[in-house]
Amino acid sequence: MKTYTVEGTYGGGQNPCAVICAEEGHTTWYAVEDSQNVNQTTGEIVDGVDVETVDDCDCFTWPDGIDSEDTLIEAIEA
Repeated sequence: MKTYTVEGTYGGGQNPCAVICAEEGHTTWYAVEDSQNVNQTTGEIVDGVDVETVDDCDCFTWPDGIDSEDTLIEAIEA
């Protein structure tokens, strides 16, 4: 699984954030750093992404929050 982190925005105020990503097959799991929400998309996540505009195909929550690429992998594989 390829992991990476890009800079993006979230919310109506387009708050700056780090977006932690893990590519799995033809999809990408992603989470805003320190968020409990993990989303999956078939779209591309690149620098400058506004996560509010990404089309998601699946999601789940991770109670401890996603604070690193390693944590995202742990959450996906749980």
